[in-house]
Amino acid sequence: MKNTVNSARICFSAFVIFAGFALDAATLSAKLRTDGTLLRETFGEVAEEVAKACTVRIFSGSKPTGLGTVVSKDGIVVAKSSEIDTANPDSLKILGPGKRMGRARVLTRDPENDLVFLDIGRQVDPGFEWGKTESLTHGTWVLAGVPEGFTFGVRGGVCSALPREIKKAGGVIGVILGGKDGKEFGGVEVTTVASGGPAEKAGMKKGDIIFSINGDDFFEREKMIEKVKSFDPGTAITVSVKRDDEELDIEITLGYRALVFSELKSRNDTMSGKMSVRRTGFKRVIQHEILLGPSDMGGPLFDLEGKLIGINIAKANRVEFFAIPAEEIQKILKEKAGEIAEARGEN
Repeated sequence: MKNTVNSARICFSAFVIFAGFALDAATLSAKLRTDGTLLRETFGEVAEEVAKACTVRIFSGSKPTGLGTVVSKDGIVVAKSSEIDTANPDSLKILGPGKRMGRARVLTRDPENDLVFLDIGRQVDPGFEWGKTESLTHGTWVLAGVPEGFTFGVRGGVCSALPREIKKAGGVIGVILGGKDGKEFGGVEVTTVASGGPAEKAGMKKGDIIFSINGDDFFEREKMIEKVKSFDPGTAITVSVKRDDEELDIEITLGYRALVFSELKSRNDTMSGKMSVRRTGFKRVIQHEILLGPSDMGGPLFDLEGKLIGINIAKANRVEFFAIPAEEIQKILKEKAGEIAEARGEN
């Protein structure tokens, strides 16, 4: 099987390289694309069948919120937590495997990896074997489970970096701090409050002077920014400010930088279209270049033998996509086994 896959990989890669010289993107035949028929005929058939067996679509009421991957026969689904953060837990539904729609409930979450574990309440055969990621390198072909109407297929691409850590960006208050700071000034001046951001919602105003975060005094702009960045989005912190002759304690729930400062995107981010709300702060990821959208996160990532090697977790930009490796998913499942059993009433 491995020799056949390797030969197919070489033939397909050579054909695509040749086609790339002969055709530009505007005239490329649909069958030559990464979700085209040629890729499927070459090495996507096994993974496509597995994708249909383990991939599900998650809805909040009638609104699609993302994908999930069935990881056990007793119906546990892993999905991207931040994609369904705003969903009403009582309105969660899951389509699949197959065409069956049913209610789902949240069992537990893993904030460190932005994962949520759901229960679909029935026995399911996810159809996959767990794969290994230690041999992944630049140019290794991988396949992602993607929606196709009311079923699922695969889309192909290659690993574009060695498995690595993605540093955390942290949460934001939703203000721009000005040049005035220091102990003599009494804190750090707020020059702009982002419209609709956490600070504005909590009542902070332009001209406020921030002097304390959670009771710790900060008088320098950079140190204050680093302190805020040490907290995750969704964390509530107390920000102490001076306003005229008053001192106020304002509780602010931190937001995601990509949402709060969406108008300040870089050129690359602007070209990337919609990206994942959380795309940083992962201990270890597989990086690939399969073209996916934020709503495709939570879906499976396979090797060419159809083994599950990861769960897609973030669209970082137009060319970087991250997946949590299978070994990490298995480890987290073991760590969360007690919480999952308790949520199911099995303890």
